[in-house]
Amino acid sequence: MTVPNFFLIGAPKCGTTSVAAWLAQHGQVFMCTPKEPFFFCTDIAAQRAARTWEEYLRLFDGAAGVRAVGEASTSYLRSRVAVPAILERLLGARFVVCLRNPVDMVASVHGQMVRGVREDVRDLAAALALEPARRRGERLPPGTQEPADLIYSETCALGSQLARLYDNVDRERVHLVFMDDLRTDPRRVWTNLQAFLGVDDDGRSAFAAENARAVPRFAAASRVVRGLQRAKNWVMPGRSLGIGAGLSRALERTPTAAEMAMTPALRAYLTRRFAPEIDILERLTERDLSAWVKDETA
Repeated sequence: MTVPNFFLIGAPKCGTTSVAAWLAQHGQVFMCTPKEPFFFCTDIAAQRAARTWEEYLRLFDGAAGVRAVGEASTSYLRSRVAVPAILERLLGARFVVCLRNPVDMVASVHGQMVRGVREDVRDLAAALALEPARRRGERLPPGTQEPADLIYSETCALGSQLARLYDNVDRERVHLVFMDDLRTDPRRVWTNLQAFLGVDDDGRSAFAAENARAVPRFAAASRVVRGLQRAKNWVMPGRSLGIGAGLSRALERTPTAAEMAMTPALRAYLTRRFAPEIDILERLTERDLSAWVKDETA
């Protein structure tokens, strides 16, 4: 049976969906379906696409002879057990990590939770203020399966997460992709990623963005659809009926500029709050990230 040899492990809302889609379209790359099987992050509640190692390997049927075989579970970077569990099974695995300014990431992650009707507080500042209560199991939205998903300051602690990855994996087996570069020079990012994975350049010149931000039109209807999707995933892990994603999109809309806007005061607060994480990222990546920590209120 074919086993994966690389993992796109995060971070969420940092361009991972776009990168995974581009990889899936490359003739020498096999990406499993679903994109995120969540098999190795057993410390995080998730709808897993496989319950056993044998079921997990079946997600890679059809990958024989392909140079780069991978999956893209974005919870693996945050998980404390996923990478060690991967290395226990697949010692030579390589890892791709997408990074972004945590200040922008936290707004996007919060928006994604609202979109999935897993967050019932649409105001980001108010949701952040609830973190102490939510750590105690209080003020959680109905049906919450993983309270830690709502602790945004920890989900977006990219410096600490990357440091933990480097504690387990040699740096030459880790490839970093910055979302800033995805926006300004996607072709160079793509060329470097192909080289890291050992596949030929496919000549791609068009780089469409995936998983754009959205909000639910009708929260109650979206919650019902998400519940049905979770039930389907439990009964038929790894299989798609081809209707859930389309129905979910029909119940979503593009947020207005006002809904996406972050006040200067909130940005300044988040910049101070995430400054230690950005410092760690700057040290580990040897990249100038000073633009991420400038005072937006100046």
